[in-house]
Amino acid sequence: MLAWLIFRNYLLSRRAGALVRIIAWHCIFGVSMGVAALIIVLSVMNGFNQTIRSRMLNVEAHLLIPQKERPTAEGLRAMAAVLEKVTPGAVDKIERYETQDLILRSTDGVFGGAVAKGYEDSTVQGLLSRVWEVTHKNTPPPQSESAELGANEVIIGVDLARSLGIFEGDEVILVPPEVLLLPKGEIPKFQKFQVKSLLNTQMPEFDSKFMYYNLDRFPDRMRSASREMGYEVRLHNPYDADSVKKRLQENGIASQTWGERDTSLFFALKMESAAMTLFLSLAVLITSFSIVIIMVLLMSQKRQDIGMLMALGMSVRRTQRLFLKVGLLLSFIGIFTGVILGSAVCLFLDYHKMELLPDIYTDSTLPAKLTMRILVSVLVGSSLIAVVGAWLPVWRNVLKSPSESLRRQAP
Repeated sequence: MLAWLIFRNYLLSRRAGALVRIIAWHCIFGVSMGVAALIIVLSVMNGFNQTIRSRMLNVEAHLLIPQKERPTAEGLRAMAAVLEKVTPGAVDKIERYETQDLILRSTDGVFGGAVAKGYEDSTVQGLLSRVWEVTHKNTPPPQSESAELGANEVIIGVDLARSLGIFEGDEVILVPPEVLLLPKGEIPKFQKFQVKSLLNTQMPEFDSKFMYYNLDRFPDRMRSASREMGYEVRLHNPYDADSVKKRLQENGIASQTWGERDTSLFFALKMESAAMTLFLSLAVLITSFSIVIIMVLLMSQKRQDIGMLMALGMSVRRTQRLFLKVGLLLSFIGIFTGVILGSAVCLFLDYHKMELLPDIYTDSTLPAKLTMRILVSVLVGSSLIAVVGAWLPVWRNVLKSPSESLRRQAP
């Protein structure tokens, strides 16, 4: 109660003086804006990370089990039985796949490279459905679109098609890359394919390089030396991939998780988030220096009042605790104001999607995802800074003797 009276009358009232009052209000405003900015930026970064992960997991398999020989329907059923035995209830779907590098040539003579993936029709249908759910929320997929790919039909990523000037219905020529090593005069292998549709996953990493074809109808002579084959596994919970991989290794089955295939991407996202947190934390730390300034001014101006309190029986330690509470009141008003403001902005951005960013970004909205972990970390970090900023001037300016405080005049 006494700390609140000192805070209200010595810092915020007119009797505190214009300089002390203005610095006190600026301190509260600066701390609140720093904390709010930290919460908003961390929430937006968390939202972008979740968006990237969800869209990537809709396109990428959660687990890859490579095979040296071309996977067959019988091998698929045998592998499904093994997975059900080793990891009961964890597997959602298991599908055959193959991937290889191919060279594309448009009708205008523009060349480009692509990572071609071969799937069954049911796998392609599942891929298109998942992508549609993410990119067209609350909109049912068109019933007229068929995912069945003929022997000479392919689906191309929209960014790859844009770079080559290709549209739906156009013809492209596919060439295995090893034909570049053929001797002069030998005719290379090539074949024309029709672009059945363009796939837009809103993930530039996929849309700019992937092409899809029918695994069972693709001509064998067009399969390149870079071909990889195996089984793609989709789990009920993608974040169980590491534990599933461990169980498979114990049974002699090699596999690769989605996190291992995109290590560089996740490392870059983690470093970006850490850098933003560091710089914004430094901004809050710099703002907290105003707490030191205001407490030094307060204790310098009210030195005689402090001496009077000590003369009336208040010990040095209790006096230090009293003015420490005053400094913490100043800090925590700014901190909790910033938490409320930052949380309100994040909730508004989460429930009212606004198209603010250009199409070059993964998400054109600001997907602010506020979590309890972000709130707790910001509160703990800012509170530690507040305690240090309030304690330093109190520790240095409370004199041990009340008579010394009463003799010295305020500057």
